[in-house]
Amino acid sequence: MEKIIVTVVESPDSPPGKANRDIQAAIDYVSYLGGGTVRIGRGAFQIETAIHLRSHVKLEGIPGETVLRQSEERVSPLAADADLHERQITVERPDAFQVGQTITIRKAAASMGFGDTVAVVTAKEGNTLHLDREINSTVLLAHGGIATTQTSVIGANGCEQIEIRNLIVEGNTSNTLADGCRNAGIYLYGSRNVVIEGCTVKDYNGDGISYQHCSGVRVLACECVRNGGKGIHPGSGTVDTLIRDSVFNENGMDGIFLCWRVQDSVVEHNEAVGNRSNGLSIGHKDVRNVIRYNRLSHNGYYGIFFRNEGDPMAANYNRVEWNTIEDNGSEAMGYVGIRIRGHTHHVELVANRISFEKAPRDRTIGICMEEHTRDLLLEDNEFVGCALPTHHHWLPEGE
Repeated sequence: MEKIIVTVVESPDSPPGKANRDIQAAIDYVSYLGGGTVRIGRGAFQIETAIHLRSHVKLEGIPGETVLRQSEERVSPLAADADLHERQITVERPDAFQVGQTITIRKAAASMGFGDTVAVVTAKEGNTLHLDREINSTVLLAHGGIATTQTSVIGANGCEQIEIRNLIVEGNTSNTLADGCRNAGIYLYGSRNVVIEGCTVKDYNGDGISYQHCSGVRVLACECVRNGGKGIHPGSGTVDTLIRDSVFNENGMDGIFLCWRVQDSVVEHNEAVGNRSNGLSIGHKDVRNVIRYNRLSHNGYYGIFFRNEGDPMAANYNRVEWNTIEDNGSEAMGYVGIRIRGHTHHVELVANRISFEKAPRDRTIGICMEEHTRDLLLEDNEFVGCALPTHHHWLPEGE
C-alpha cells in the first residue's frame, strides 16, 4: 500500500521554532491522511519544544546525519497554586512560554514522578497559560511550584503503530534533571506496537529512552550515553518489550532500569558499561522476563541488581543467562556481580560469566543472595577473580 512521504529540510537561517513547526506540521498532516512517513533531512535541527508523534506515523532521519538538538531551558515560578484538574496555570514569567510550547509543571526542588504534568500551552491571557489537558497533581506555591520547558525532545502519548528511526537526540546538559516517569530524550506513554531503531540519545539531563504503560515496544540498535538519568527505562505495566543490540553507557543512574511491572519481555545482546548505578536493575512485579547475552561492566553499583521487594511484589520467574558481568562495584557499594535482595524467588541464573580484575581480590562476590530469597537456580555460571563465587550475606562469617 502506497503511503505519503513528507520530507522536512532545515535552512541555516531559519528563525527559532521553525524546525519544530515544520516537523510537527508534517507529522500532523501525515496523520490526517491515515499515516505515512516524515523524513527529516541532514543537519542539526534546533528543537524548542517537544515533537509529538501521532499514530501510524514513521519519523526517520538520515543515519548519523540528522540531529535534533534540545534548546536551553526556560523556567518560571508559579504565581498561584496549580490545582488538580485545572486546565490552566498562572506564572510569574509568561514571556518565557509561547503558544504551542510543551511545558512541565512540577516542584522546583524535585520531581513528583507521575504527579508532574506535561502539557501544551494552547493560549495565553496575561500571566495565565491555558493547557491542552488537566493538571495531574496539585503543585503549591509553598512547594516551590514551577513551569519549565525541560520536556522530552520526542514524545508519544496514546499512539499505536509508530516508528522512530535513525535520529540523534542531543540534550542540553545545562537543563535541570527531568524525571523519567513523564519525560526523556525519547518518551512514550500508553503506546503500543512501536519501533525505535538506530537512534542515539546523548547528553539529555534525564533518561535517554523511557516508556511507561506500553506494549509491543521494540528498541533495536540504539545508543543512550552520558544522559543524566537512566539509559533506558521501561515501566508502569509495560509488557512484551524487546531491547536488543543497544548500548547504554556512562549514564548518571542505571544503564537499563526495568521499573514497575515490566513483564514477558526480552533484554538481549546489549551493553551497559560505566553507568553510575547498576548495569541492569529489576524489581517491582517485573516477572517472566529473559535477560541474556548482555555485557554489564564497570558500573558503580552492581552488574545486575534485583531490588528489595516484598512478597509477592519481587522480580520472580525471570531467566538470566549467558551474560558477561565484569568489574562492577565500588568502595561504597562493595564489589558484587549480581545482587539479589527482597523476597525474590524462582529466578534462573544460568551460564553467566562473572569476573573481577581491578577490584580488591578478597572483597569480591559473584552472586549475593539475601535472607528471604528462595528457589533460585544457579547452573553453569563461571566465576573469575571472585573471592566468594556465591554468598548469603546474612550468615555469620565462615558459614
